[in-house]
Amino acid sequence: MVRRPRIPQTLFFQKPRSNLWPLVGVLLASVVLVGVMELTIAVFSSTGLESIAQRNALSMLLSVGVISAVMSLLWAVTNRLGISLALVASAMLFTLTLHIRKVQLIDRPLMPWDFLEWRQVTSLAPTLVPGGGAVAAIGSGLLMVAVLGLMARGVARGQPRYPLPKAGRRNVALVALAYLLVIIFQQHLPIRRAFNRFGIYHQVWDQRSNFQMNGLTLMMLWNWEGLRLESGGDYSQAQVHAALGGHSGAAPAVPAEPVDVVIIMAESLWDPTRLGLTFSEDPLPYLRSLMQDHSSGQLVSPAFGGGTANAEFELLTGMSSAFAPEGSVPYQHYVLKPVDALPSLFRRAGYRTVAIHPFHAFYWSRDVVYPLLGFDAFQSLTDFPSPRLEGPWVSDEEVVDRILQELADERQPRFLMAVTMSTHGPYNLPLTGEEKIEVQGDRLSADSQLLLKNYVHKLRQADKALERLLQQLASRKRKTLVVVFGDHLPMLGSDYAAYREAGYFHEPWTDSQRERMAEVPVVLWTNFATPREDLHLSISMLSPRILELAGLPLPGFFAFVSEMSTVLPVVRRDVLRSAKGEYLPVDKKDAGTAEPGSWEDWLRRYRLLTYDRLAGENFSAAQSQGAVSADAP
Repeated sequence: MVRRPRIPQTLFFQKPRSNLWPLVGVLLASVVLVGVMELTIAVFSSTGLESIAQRNALSMLLSVGVISAVMSLLWAVTNRLGISLALVASAMLFTLTLHIRKVQLIDRPLMPWDFLEWRQVTSLAPTLVPGGGAVAAIGSGLLMVAVLGLMARGVARGQPRYPLPKAGRRNVALVALAYLLVIIFQQHLPIRRAFNRFGIYHQVWDQRSNFQMNGLTLMMLWNWEGLRLESGGDYSQAQVHAALGGHSGAAPAVPAEPVDVVIIMAESLWDPTRLGLTFSEDPLPYLRSLMQDHSSGQLVSPAFGGGTANAEFELLTGMSSAFAPEGSVPYQHYVLKPVDALPSLFRRAGYRTVAIHPFHAFYWSRDVVYPLLGFDAFQSLTDFPSPRLEGPWVSDEEVVDRILQELADERQPRFLMAVTMSTHGPYNLPLTGEEKIEVQGDRLSADSQLLLKNYVHKLRQADKALERLLQQLASRKRKTLVVVFGDHLPMLGSDYAAYREAGYFHEPWTDSQRERMAEVPVVLWTNFATPREDLHLSISMLSPRILELAGLPLPGFFAFVSEMSTVLPVVRRDVLRSAKGEYLPVDKKDAGTAEPGSWEDWLRRYRLLTYDRLAGENFSAAQSQGAVSADAP
């Protein structure tokens, strides 16, 4: 006889299990995980718990949402809430441990591309257990495999404690995925403006500040976007050598009569008279006089209003940032190993190579990238004690002093790269009374008038510094080449405000409009006779001309770039222009096949060689004369 239960389980007493409380649990668990992670990182940081105060509270809320979304997505896929929580917690523990160790070793936050470069991960992992490198690495790997195996078994055999109905799993997955996509790609969505209003920025130019403001979760998530480079077709050593077109891969030898080379990338250097406005005096009288007597013209920058590192990358390497995914920064994403560049080629030719930039060395990861590009030394902000200032920045006069000091020692030829700061924004600072150049007319608003008046004053001071430098170099006995160019146009108000008011910028966007909003002045000054040339090309196409004027033969890749500039002088992400002045369809950049000799084929080869040098096996690297002779058939 079956005993009747004490409480009848009638339909009246049966209630379906609610998924509300598990969802609340996911949210609370995410709050705890993010809080514990940030507190743990703070405890091990040099500033201690005070660093927590630097976090943006709204960024932390977004981080909680990210962890909740990831956990919910795993829950929807596995139907196991506990296992999802364990996976997320384990991944966060592993990530924060590597981050802490990397900060302790080299004072830099962990970045997503550290995981793509296995050598960086394996160099950090053994330090977690000092003295037990191989054992720790093997043991951690085996433990991870065992944990994943147990979890897979649990999913296959166990009974879910908090199961989701089929429709619920689908809805949770869709909502979680939608949230993650919005957060990851916020830079390209209207929501970015809302984020910016609340002080939430993806500060890619300074990853330390990016981490300090947004925390590890958001910084890692935003930096995953667009890291993959594409080769544009079949990739092999034979394909790379074919793309070079038979150009010799020999590195330059020591020239018989060396030429000192000075490159000055002037921050936001541009000619404001192109706006069609009238000024009480010319902001750039000296630069304008130089452009009349020396090779000069316009370079097409890959950036506008910011992104200095990409312009610098193009100039030094001869590669185009147009082939990297939008939003990526080659300095931080791809220059992870030595790369043939102007400084490395000049160093191999017997030069001392020096970079000068009066700002923090870690900005745009220059302190890491410069040695990989071949610089012997890097003089950054810490090397400018008590400098003269132009507004909040170190003046160009200080940079000129450093250049002259380096060139004073003529025992060894010099290759110098100076990146200035005095003309950097913001331009909306209160006037000091030293601004003498007036913007005439009433076409600009009061805000734009202020921006432009500050900007042209900074330009005039930079022009005077350049004049002092070249007047002293004009009498040098050693041949000297000085290249001066701007990295990008200045940011004169939000949404191109000053450009719109002056009538320089107008919509809709056209190819010619895009190009003119990227054109910056360039002049190649020499204290020896050279033929004058009018220039109009991408910044990346200027590198071979610098080598040629210095008397160095062009190694394979740079010879290719030189030849390509006669076919496609302008290669930008959104603009392609032929030597005949024709604008070409930018969607053809990704064409995998093209007729040999066509402009599409030149572009395909350029992409392939860029991939080879940044993400491939570097088959196109310049070799010593002996190596080239030994490899010759």
